[in-house]
Amino acid sequence: MKPGKRPSRLLAEFFLAFLFLSVLLNCNYPARHYFSWHLFRPSVDVWLLLSLLAMAAYMGRRPLMWTCLPVWAFFLILRVFRIGDTAVPMFLNRPFNLYIDSGYLFGLYDLLKTTARRGSFLLLSAKTVVVTLGIIISSWYAWRVAALGLTHKKFRLTFLTVSAVIFSVVLIHGRPSIKSPVMARFGREIFSIRDQLRAQQAFFVRLKKTAREREAFPASLKALQGADVLLFIVESYGRIVFSHPKYRQVIKTTMDNLTRVLDRHGFQAVSSYLVSPTYGGSSWLAHSSLEFGLRAGNDLEDTALLRSSLPPLASYFAKSGYRTISVMPGTRFAYPEGTAFGYDRYYYARDFNYRGQSFGWAPMPDQFVLDWVRHHEFVKRSQPLFVHYVLISSHAAFSRQPQFLVDWESIGDGRIYKDIEPVTYPIYWPNLQNAGEAYLRSLDYDFTVLGDYFARYVSADTLIIIMGDHQPNVQLTGEGQPWSVPVHIISRNPRLLEPFSRRGYTPGLIPSQPLPHAGMETFLQSFLEDFR
Repeated sequence: MKPGKRPSRLLAEFFLAFLFLSVLLNCNYPARHYFSWHLFRPSVDVWLLLSLLAMAAYMGRRPLMWTCLPVWAFFLILRVFRIGDTAVPMFLNRPFNLYIDSGYLFGLYDLLKTTARRGSFLLLSAKTVVVTLGIIISSWYAWRVAALGLTHKKFRLTFLTVSAVIFSVVLIHGRPSIKSPVMARFGREIFSIRDQLRAQQAFFVRLKKTAREREAFPASLKALQGADVLLFIVESYGRIVFSHPKYRQVIKTTMDNLTRVLDRHGFQAVSSYLVSPTYGGSSWLAHSSLEFGLRAGNDLEDTALLRSSLPPLASYFAKSGYRTISVMPGTRFAYPEGTAFGYDRYYYARDFNYRGQSFGWAPMPDQFVLDWVRHHEFVKRSQPLFVHYVLISSHAAFSRQPQFLVDWESIGDGRIYKDIEPVTYPIYWPNLQNAGEAYLRSLDYDFTVLGDYFARYVSADTLIIIMGDHQPNVQLTGEGQPWSVPVHIISRNPRLLEPFSRRGYTPGLIPSQPLPHAGMETFLQSFLEDFR
């Protein structure tokens, strides 16, 4: 760093670098509008880091250069942190958790890859690489320019004096209008890790206590009298479809159509709401909470559940003479932890030998999945079945959806889907604000499939449970919505519906229970008590 420039030029370049770095850190991503005059507001974080460089400059040029490197690296960390701190509340309706959410990077990559338009993922990746390299290189150059300006003794002294005065006034008198620095939020996240580890230990204690209490509970499900039980988890099916005027009329039409099918074939239904432990994503938390009967509010608690001795839902069916089956067509990677759910048979994406096209994140249509499982498990069986389906055709971003096939016998290995044009919508990450129509259509598809399947293939004594896993993306629901999801109980046998009616489930497919609602984790205990 050779201070060979005139002081006036050093001063001008310093302020330009300061402005550029402030704009870079102030920029919100993702956001509806990227340009705002707030971008040009001086960044407190950049000012503090420049103050650090100014103090390092008093020690000489070499210490200044070596200080510039970690300052630049920390600036990039803050920039990435801001992206997470913006995106997580936007999509998952909760604050960003550095300790937990940093593990979602591969999942985010996979989601973008599978839901992007054909041929656009490479372009998106190329743009990301170019922008990232541009930020890295330009920010490094800006920090070097700023550091060079601070080598001028008089300017450095003036900058530190003015900074000390401004920050002293702020500390003494307070200025609520000044935006809290990103590094303060980052620091709180770092220090919260210890609290999260303590919370995890408390969860372990609660887990062991629940396991001891569960040991004394009867394992038999005699009251089912051998009736098949089909549990359908519908992706992104949340309370918002019934509570939001924009969605209610559309979903009412869907439910009216399903009701007519059920009535024609002798089914009855009751419905309610349960509170999911997650919102907009992280579906596995809902699955674990439901199947273990203990709320998994984050990945740490979910891991603890999967490694615990707490008996899962399937184990009670197995002890009652059922063959238990887990159907998870959206699981495309190795999932050894899944054995903790205690099923006799697991079907993941690779097991279906599907030969058709994929539909965004969903590697195959839900109608194909139901038909495949019917042929492989229901046609020839020697014991009652408990089947847990995770339906995925309603997964965000809802941009590519399958057509409903009236002729189930034509489905076969799925090759037919190569010849059928999918239903498409111009919706792409990160903006899902206009995805309402596509979202509702995806639910209509699933309920059309389910209704036709029940009418054709479900026997008289079957107990059917349909449940959402979480509310859809916040951009579809708006902020401040409860985390509730609908649950429907359907059967031709009124006796199987009575326990749910006693617990406040109301007739029909449109729940009407006021807030607050019970947690999804309460379903297991209630089910065991009602059918023992």
